[in-house]
Amino acid sequence: MFRASIRAEHNPASICVKLDSRGSDGLPNTCESRLKAAVLRRDRNKQVGATAVGQGGVGKTCALRAIAHDVEIMTEFSGGVYFMSLGKDGNVGRLIEELCLIVEASGGNQTAVEMREQSEFERVLAKVQAWFCSHVCLFIIDDVWVVNDIDANILQKLSVLAETAGGSGGRSRLLYSTRDKELRQIGERVAFEPREKVGKEAVEMLVHASEANGEEVYDARCKEAVGEILKMCGGLPLALNVAGTSVRYMRERWEGEVTEAWGAYLSKMKSRNIRGESPKDGYSSLDGTLHTSLDILESDVGRSGETDDEFSFRKMHRSLCVMKKQDRIPLSLVGDLWEMDEERTERCAKEMERVGLVEVQYEKDCGGLRVHDLTHDFAVEEAKKKEGVEEWYKKVADVCSRAGEGLLAMSEDRDGEGKSAREEYVFANIYRVLKHGGCVEDLKRLFLSARWVKTVIRRGGVWQYEEAVKGLSRDLKGKGGSGKVGMGRADEDAVDGMVLMMRAARLSVPFCGENSAGIYFQLYGRVKHKARDSSCVGKMLEEIERYAPRPWVRPVSECVARADGKMVEQIVLPNFGTKIQVGMDSSGEVYGCQVASGAKVVVFTQSAEKEMKMVELEGEFETERQGPGDLEASRRKMCRRLRAYFGMCFGSVTSEVTADNPSVTRATCATLCERKENVVVGYEDGTLRLWSTSERKVLRIFRGHKSRMNCVAMSGDGRRVVSGSGDRSVRVWDVETGAQVGEALVGHTGWVRSVAMSGDGRHVVSGSDDKSVRVWDVETGAQVGEALVGHTAWVGSVAMSGDGRRVVSGSGDRSVRVWDVETGAQVGEALVGHTSWVWSVAMSGDGRRVVSGSEDGSVQVWDVETGAQVGEALVGHTGSVDSVAMSGDGRRVVSGSDDGSVRVWDVETGAQVGEALVGHTNWVRSVAMSGDGRRVVSGSGDKSVRVWDVETGAQVGEALVGHTDWVRSVAMSGDGRRVVSGSDDGSVRVWDVERGITFHTGRKEDLEEITARFLKTADLGTASRAGRTSQIFVREGRIVQRREDGSEAVLAQLDNPIDLQIDHDHGVAVAGVGNLVAIMKLVV
Repeated sequence: MFRASIRAEHNPASICVKLDSRGSDGLPNTCESRLKAAVLRRDRNKQVGATAVGQGGVGKTCALRAIAHDVEIMTEFSGGVYFMSLGKDGNVGRLIEELCLIVEASGGNQTAVEMREQSEFERVLAKVQAWFCSHVCLFIIDDVWVVNDIDANILQKLSVLAETAGGSGGRSRLLYSTRDKELRQIGERVAFEPREKVGKEAVEMLVHASEANGEEVYDARCKEAVGEILKMCGGLPLALNVAGTSVRYMRERWEGEVTEAWGAYLSKMKSRNIRGESPKDGYSSLDGTLHTSLDILESDVGRSGETDDEFSFRKMHRSLCVMKKQDRIPLSLVGDLWEMDEERTERCAKEMERVGLVEVQYEKDCGGLRVHDLTHDFAVEEAKKKEGVEEWYKKVADVCSRAGEGLLAMSEDRDGEGKSAREEYVFANIYRVLKHGGCVEDLKRLFLSARWVKTVIRRGGVWQYEEAVKGLSRDLKGKGGSGKVGMGRADEDAVDGMVLMMRAARLSVPFCGENSAGIYFQLYGRVKHKARDSSCVGKMLEEIERYAPRPWVRPVSECVARADGKMVEQIVLPNFGTKIQVGMDSSGEVYGCQVASGAKVVVFTQSAEKEMKMVELEGEFETERQGPGDLEASRRKMCRRLRAYFGMCFGSVTSEVTADNPSVTRATCATLCERKENVVVGYEDGTLRLWSTSERKVLRIFRGHKSRMNCVAMSGDGRRVVSGSGDRSVRVWDVETGAQVGEALVGHTGWVRSVAMSGDGRHVVSGSDDKSVRVWDVETGAQVGEALVGHTAWVGSVAMSGDGRRVVSGSGDRSVRVWDVETGAQVGEALVGHTSWVWSVAMSGDGRRVVSGSEDGSVQVWDVETGAQVGEALVGHTGSVDSVAMSGDGRRVVSGSDDGSVRVWDVETGAQVGEALVGHTNWVRSVAMSGDGRRVVSGSGDKSVRVWDVETGAQVGEALVGHTDWVRSVAMSGDGRRVVSGSDDGSVRVWDVERGITFHTGRKEDLEEITARFLKTADLGTASRAGRTSQIFVREGRIVQRREDGSEAVLAQLDNPIDLQIDHDHGVAVAGVGNLVAIMKLVV
């Protein structure tokens, strides 16, 4: 249940932030008050939030924290305020965890669990948006950088958070801070800068931090010292706070007149050779103020210097170089670094806090340290001068793995309450610590440990694990300077093993709970096929067999998708139509439309959560009125064209192709806008109709073409539509008004077969029967440059990169070509690999990858720069591939085929590795076991029956072939030597397994009688008998164990299994899973 929450830390008491400051004109007069005003502003422009852009140490974070707890802000954003931190060490994994934490803070514990199971950032965002969808919230993201895998457009992606809203006109907002010039910024910007050195704001900050009163700082005895301190701090808020808190520390201990403490502090600053006139930004004096703070602490305990054998405050502070930016490290771990007990650690930490070096925070009675980014930089630089940063990382790595089996001790099962803050910190930071500590071998051992991977899945850390594995793999490959060529065999095997286990973890997450047995089942099943080729994989399997809790389910045959195979999802549409158009949006949703028979158009969407929606738009329309003779001439021309076309492709054609009813127009093409509310359909009579998918009615008609519509596409913003026709023209339309934009774009000398539009709707590209590709300026109606010529047959598909600089085209000459719009030149050589016509092409957002779909039923992905094919062809469709689309990052492809299916492919996994799958080529429809538990029989949609050995998982003999349609049911004798199968072809067959022949054929209606006659009922392997595994049972596609305490644990979960059943006497379970026959052993 949703509960509004304020998830943000408070500023330390020493920080002075004035959010409501106003000038004489009544307007905000500080950067903090201007920022608050921007957040509260109720405008209707496109901004999604207010931004704070500036240098480090200028008060951005403090301003964001203060805004989070402001009463006016909390009233305005009734759904809560949610603060997230990234920092210069941030990555997508950390961002996902921050998003999970804000969902948890608002009551969405289960949603957060589901978010951690996702393998794509867009799906995580979709769940966050769905959770907050009806609430007005302020989302704050502090210190955003383009770093690691966070790209420059991250704010655009996060803007979906601001699309959540409540009633009464309220709207959510996104507020962020950054000092990265590479970041593509959005929203209203409020610049944060150093304050005027001796101005009012600087004085107030210094006085507030020192806890002195205004009269004291203007006292003649310290006024001069205060003025010099202000100048030295250069107006930098961080320096002012450190100086002020240090003066406060001295004032509290000063035995004489407290005003003299200002002069004493100034003397210490000067001893650090800080110039009285610091540069404008004040950074040169920040190091001096930090050194001064440490000098004060050391002198307070009677030390003036530092010896190698003592643990001084300086050494304590240097040890914090192991922290991440924007991080909080538990005091218990700090104590181990400082070699102190808990009480002394806390006391020393608080002393450092009192001079502005650290911030001590408590959460659930657990103390932790946080330092400012610039203070952290100071600690790093000081460590480099002394021990070296690596030595501190080695020390913390040793601390993390000191007890018992070290890090693997965390993999043991325990309740969530047993996970201490220290343990959570170690888990979240161990990869970074081991890497920077030079502990590469330890890191490799961790990544190659099945127990660690199980822990990663249980704790929802797959994202961070995946990024770390990729990083170490790159480091190992680069060690020899030439990728794998420069690696030793052991390192190469380790890299392959780590990457395989990483992919296994990613694929397993949706099928895993927190039960270790279920996780081990998934991991084992996804990597076992590589055991012979990889010693690392073999050791991981041995580790699972040793440590898996009893009982567990061990895969014998292939039960789940291989970790190194292509990831593919299939959407089967109920209506077979002529053409499918597909697309994919930023949230991972697949959408499209299918032009079915007659005037019917089917619009479909499948969400990232696999929820499928379909809408049928149906209705025949009278042909639009045309000029005298136009319709008949158009019909005759179409018939001639079709006759010539079919003659070219298939030889002579003796009969004309005509419409059944020339007075009725039928749908020929369609396109769905990315928002999915509307679809534009093209018709034979040359008209376009805009349909509402929710109301299922025509909203608008676009008239202008004089011949059938061949193709239609929509701009990214959904405001314009472009169409291509048999009249050889291209036209652009305004969706809102239905009016044509400018004149018709004329220049092609043949039918226009394909059109596409740039994201902003300003440029159009078209492909034609005249073998050319043309680019058009929509506003002027002029062709941009010369026609792009190079294809030797019709151009059937075109697409344009997001920035409009490149065009890709696919042709009947079986090639794909990429063009530079500005120069008109072809980019590289033609991309050749298809064995038949190329019907569809698409391009990734950055223009670096191209995907093509062909009549040969394959989908191919290409690297534009090298011209090389990325991996193997994506094969699975049984018909021509009509349409392809690619995700913005080029990692996923969706394809639509005239076999009536839509498939989503994972490009990154490339070609399948390992042995080819042996067995059925279509879905398994039925499985059964022999009475002795030694064999399994399966029947499939590929019309075959197959028998399998339970111990090895291997197929017994050849496939039993004879049915002419799907095999729906199978049964087996007790000894596994006879099989009965029933098929949609209406027949029942009885097989001799050893000889591979049919010795009896009967009717499907007599299945039960034939089974009873040829297979003794007592011998059928379909009955479950009680045994040692009687507390293990099947429920909803899962194998479940009922424990002694009455709780249940999922031992194995399969993806939509058929006939999942358990033979308790022999400890065997079988099921059909897709094309596979899953055979599993129950290990007790």
